[in-house]
Amino acid sequence: MRALVWGEVEDILVGATILGSGGGGGFAYGMDQMRRIYDSGRVVTLAAPEEISADVVVACPYAVGAMTTAEVDPYGDRPFAAEHPSVLAVRALGEHIGRDLGALICGELGGSSVADAFYPAAVLGVPIVDADPVGRAVPEVQHSMFSIHGLPISPFSVVNEIGDTAIFTTVADDERAEALIRALAVASRNAVWVADHALPWSNLRDIAVLGTISLAERVGRARRESVEAAQDVADAVAAAVDGVVVFRGIVTSSDWRDAEGFTVGETTIEGADAWAPSTFRVWFKNENLLTWRDGVPDVTCPDLICILDGDGVPVTNPGVVKGSHVSVVAFPSASQWRTPEGIKSLGPSHFGFDVDFVPVELRHQV
Repeated sequence: MRALVWGEVEDILVGATILGSGGGGGFAYGMDQMRRIYDSGRVVTLAAPEEISADVVVACPYAVGAMTTAEVDPYGDRPFAAEHPSVLAVRALGEHIGRDLGALICGELGGSSVADAFYPAAVLGVPIVDADPVGRAVPEVQHSMFSIHGLPISPFSVVNEIGDTAIFTTVADDERAEALIRALAVASRNAVWVADHALPWSNLRDIAVLGTISLAERVGRARRESVEAAQDVADAVAAAVDGVVVFRGIVTSSDWRDAEGFTVGETTIEGADAWAPSTFRVWFKNENLLTWRDGVPDVTCPDLICILDGDGVPVTNPGVVKGSHVSVVAFPSASQWRTPEGIKSLGPSHFGFDVDFVPVELRHQV
């Protein structure tokens, strides 16, 4: 096991934001949460998958909601909970099942998604497993290897910022879990924290996408070192994960709306230099999920689509600024997503598009 120093945590959060594909929460939020942890003298401990005993009960904490805060504040003058909701959710689940939780696993990759697991792990003094059930960020609860392989999500806990707590002892399936959790998020400023899948590691280890926290660290390190060396950040980040720069240009529009607990919209980029005069469109539902170049489908989910600004900083939705110079980097998704079950769950058709999934390396030289 490795006690992470601050620089390693920062690299991980940067890399997770890139691999979060425009979603997975904001980097600034994740940094703030981790700074609170390290300023308090606590640290995050990262464990390799083989370092976790088969009988250790592992839980998965994460946040659910839109990438924007609701305009209407439902809380009034009610105070926020004294502890972070991620900690409350993990504690509530452990108390409900009557078992000690020996480790936590991130729900997905993203600037705040990683912090939402790192934070309670540090507070409770348990390690983070170097894995997650997704290998990227995803918009819906059922977009998970745990769901695809039929692991029961219940019981699970849901907690909001003022400490309202719900325990779901059973749900019909993960789609119902998504609907129920999303409804609570809509009633809670578009944000709730969940802890689920409290199971022995032996039930999770052959299903999870392994090594993803180390992968995020490698991506974040590649970005940092390229900035220090005044190299092209997009090229360096792409090379770190067998990715490819698929477009560069200037943002001409980025329109979005809050839709039932999701941030849904589209970004349009006019090509520059070698990419002129093409036009590139990116559709997102929290995460960037589909792209078109000159009206022809290009990179499609479940592959990863990340937008970097002119300084090589990953942009999360809906923070793409009109007039900014950006690069679009695409990465192959984890192999588990490229199965028929994975494509059915997280492919274009799930989001209502009559578009086939085509691996990014078949359209671009990776």
